[in-house]
Amino acid sequence: MEQKEQEIPQIELLTPLTGEFFPDDSGYDYEGELDDEYGLPLDGEDLAQYEESISESIRQHNDMGQEQKNPCNLMEYFHGSEAIREKVTSAVVSAKHIDGVLYGCTTLTLQEFLEAPELQELCEYITGQYADGWGEGFEQKDIPVDGGYINVHFYQRENFRIQEQEISEPEQEAVDVAVPKRPKMKLLGHDGNIFSIMGDAKKLLCRNGQSKEAEEMYRRVKESGSYYKSLGIISEYVETELSTPLKAGRSKTKTEKGECR
Repeated sequence: MEQKEQEIPQIELLTPLTGEFFPDDSGYDYEGELDDEYGLPLDGEDLAQYEESISESIRQHNDMGQEQKNPCNLMEYFHGSEAIREKVTSAVVSAKHIDGVLYGCTTLTLQEFLEAPELQELCEYITGQYADGWGEGFEQKDIPVDGGYINVHFYQRENFRIQEQEISEPEQEAVDVAVPKRPKMKLLGHDGNIFSIMGDAKKLLCRNGQSKEAEEMYRRVKESGSYYKSLGIISEYVETELSTPLKAGRSKTKTEKGECR
């Protein structure tokens, strides 16, 4: 039984953190950088100095309303694919300090490994929790720190991403894992019309829930100045005859790193 428990994998979903610092009346001078309404903006590197206070605030938020001592399990509110509900027993939010940067971290405890589409679906659910559920409640907490208080955000409208890594013992080694699937599109049939190709690719991405990628692709194509370079850019976002195959596969004994957007 003990051996079976040791083999249950855990996955960490890491996300960028941002925040704001609001000073008290201690007389600090911030040389005009501070906005009275929005505070002094902080990124993950800035927030690392407040790791202890942020982690304690997360712990309190996770315990709030819990009848038992177990922290808030986001899987209790997941109503997506049955296969995911069977494979993932818990999803618990915390903060993790890596190389001088503080990240948001949701730790998944698994019964078995997730397939790439399942991981993508779960990442989308966690993103929703950060934006409108768990994260919306947490970012309203005023966290006391030296000289004032901070608010911390697990979700950002710009440059938000989820990075995956598997926890392994005793050491961790990075390897490539499956990334979200690109929608497929054939270049044949567009008569070489780059605007037709780009328009169809943009529609496919939006239908695939990748509107941010669609806008990014559109901008890059407009700035490329070359027909063949434009085809190459489009083929990075949708799978065409020119696309380079995405890396896939996963190791059950090594740390995994990847991104869900």
